[in-house]
Amino acid sequence: MLASAVVRGRKNPLFLGFASRLRRARKAEGLTRFGVTTMTTAKDRELVASLEAGHRIPRLDTVEKLAFALGVSPAFLAYGLDGAPDSSCDTLRALGVAARLRMTRIDQGLSVLAVATAAGISHTAVGNIERGTVPGLDTTEALATALGVSPGWLAYGIGPMESPRRRAVRAAQAQPSASTS
Repeated sequence: MLASAVVRGRKNPLFLGFASRLRRARKAEGLTRFGVTTMTTAKDRELVASLEAGHRIPRLDTVEKLAFALGVSPAFLAYGLDGAPDSSCDTLRALGVAARLRMTRIDQGLSVLAVATAAGISHTAVGNIERGTVPGLDTTEALATALGVSPGWLAYGIGPMESPRRRAVRAAQAQPSASTS
């Protein structure tokens, strides 16, 4: 169960709040779990129920379909990050994760193995994602952290490329300290 997956000694991964964000968004729209599942054209009748219970970590494309059905940004639903809701579902933004991952890795001069090691996943998984396999929220966030980019940007191309944690550190460093007057 996701709720018990607490990482000690560092901030919890952003995707851990997915189940509660999904539940709140569904209730705000006045929809049933099955109603949302039907809107996503999922074959699993219990999709939303199992996601809200934290029994599964969804893939990026599933989150995007849920976000479209609920009228929220997939970056918000997946990671709690700001982003405008997508008005169309003709082509899924999640399918661009392969190109964004490869471009960022190459721009940083990193090998597939180096990214995989930093993310704590196999090099085969990184290669498969770069070839078009759609990853889950957890894998995408691990890759984003390893590359120092925002998981919302890596997953969906939404928001700034820079990691939200890096932006917060830079903003804090940019403010003049109160003791230097």
